[in-house]
Parts: sequence; C-alpha cells; structure tokens
Amino acid sequence: MDSRFLRHLSGLGCLIALVGALAIPAAAQQTASSQQAGTPGEGPKLYVFTSGSLGGFPKAALQIGATGNIDWAPVSFYVIKHPKGNVIFDTGNNDKTITDPDGWWGPLAKGFGLKMTKDDAIPVQLAKIGLKVDDIKYVAVGHLHLDHGGNVGQFKNSTLIAQDDEFKAAWWPDVGYSLYYIPGDFAETKNMKTIRLNGDFDLFNDGSVRLIRAPGHTPGSQFMVVKLPKTGTAILTSDVVYLTESLDKNLIPPIPGTWSPSDAYRSYDRIRHIRDVENAKLFIGHDPELFKAAKKAPEFYD
Repeated sequence: MDSRFLRHLSGLGCLIALVGALAIPAAAQQTASSQQAGTPGEGPKLYVFTSGSLGGFPKAALQIGATGNIDWAPVSFYVIKHPKGNVIFDTGNNDKTITDPDGWWGPLAKGFGLKMTKDDAIPVQLAKIGLKVDDIKYVAVGHLHLDHGGNVGQFKNSTLIAQDDEFKAAWWPDVGYSLYYIPGDFAETKNMKTIRLNGDFDLFNDGSVRLIRAPGHTPGSQFMVVKLPKTGTAILTSDVVYLTESLDKNLIPPIPGTWSPSDAYRSYDRIRHIRDVENAKLFIGHDPELFKAAKKAPEFYD
C-alpha cells in the first residue's frame, strides 16, 4: 500500500480523535446546562416545595368567623424550569428562622407554630432538582409577607418581580398592617434588579408564565398562572386565597390578613374565572389537603 496513503489515513484518524475529544466536554456542558434550565423546545416544568410549616393556630386567623384550629399548614413555594430561564414563585420563611425563630419572627413564631429545620433551607430544597440559588433568573413573589418574601435576599443575582404597590406596602406599610412585614426579609431589594409592576405581566411573552394583579390580601398581591403542556393551566394563588374552602365559600381573612375586603372578593372572582374557563389546577399555598395530594419535588408537573 502506498506510504503517502497510509500517512493520510493516520492523519485523518488523529483529526477524528481530536474532534471527538473536543465534543465530549461540549456535550457534557450542554447536558449540565439543560439540567439547570429547561431544554429549548421543551415546555416548562412546575415543582412544588414547602419552606417548613405552620400549625396550632386558630382557623379564624385565615377566615372571619371560623372555629377550630389549623393543625398543620405548608408554606408553599414553587419553581418553574423554563427554556428561557428558571423562575421561583414565593420564597418561604427566612432561613434564619431555622436557628433563631423567635429572634426573626418575634411572638409570631410561637403564635403561628413555626417549624423549620436545616432541610427546609432554600439551597437544600433547590438541590433536590439540581439547582443552586444563582440558577434562578426570576424571583416573583405573591407579596412580601414574612412567609412568602422571607428569602428574596438570597437571590442577589436574580430579577425580583412584584407589584409596585407591594414594594411600597412593605417599606412603608399603612398603620396597622406592618405586622407581617419583616424589614430584614426584603432589606436587599433596594440593591436588586427589579421589575415593578402596575398590573398583569406575561413574563416570557408567550402565555406560559403570567402574573395577575390581585390586591386585597395586601395592596400589591398577585398570583401566577402557568401553562403546562400535559397538565394544562396551573394557578399558584400565594395568599390571594388561603384555603380551598375560602374560595368556594367566599370567606376572607380578618385584618391585617385582608387589606381591602372589596378587592379581596374581586380577586377571588378573577381566580374562579380562570379556574373555570381553563379548567385550571389550583395550588393554594397554605391548603394542607391540596399540598398533601400534590407531587412534591423532585417530582414535577409538565
């Protein structure tokens, strides 16, 4: 066989080997990237978590005129893996309450039966689905009360999305409505990238993740609507609704859990309308039975 032909084959083999070696790290990097954010072309995935729990407090704190106690309630938050960036909706109780509940929440820690362990910390929870805090592109909060905006400060490199009225209500609450706002929870918000809303917002401009303004519980409350390929529409209510019974029977919380009763009823109407016309699945943040029946991370809805 001609020696020049053999040398050509040898050189071609080296080139193929070199291309293959370069392709392996690139493929590995692409695989890791697709785990951190949704793969392009795929639909979003919804993950359900709880940041500790509450319990042993009067149900009347959640519904005017209710009797009995709430024995256990989740403090739900959610992650949406989306091809255009990961989103967290609500951020739970501040992780500092794991070691210092009374110092951070004061008398509310015992009053609401706060329970937090090291396994409830945000970084531990996100690790269940292969994410770190810095993998979250957008942080959206239903409002900035202590059990929903508690950990926004951990997401220093994310964009925080809330209604402009909610930022104002947290930093300068009306008389009698400061009880559930803890300044240390949102102290970092002035240094964060923010989108300050005055109404509804289509996050990715494709209908897959929408924020709907729904005042009543607080001046700037909002809920999230997620469109999933298989599950269909999911409504994440935050505290616009406390319990399924609240929505079904039109029961609102007492002050300071309701800032505006008339707005609260109108916001219930918005959720019921979307639920009915889109046959939506409800995720109500503190509803024990809905949470127990839900898939919990690392399982997901798609």
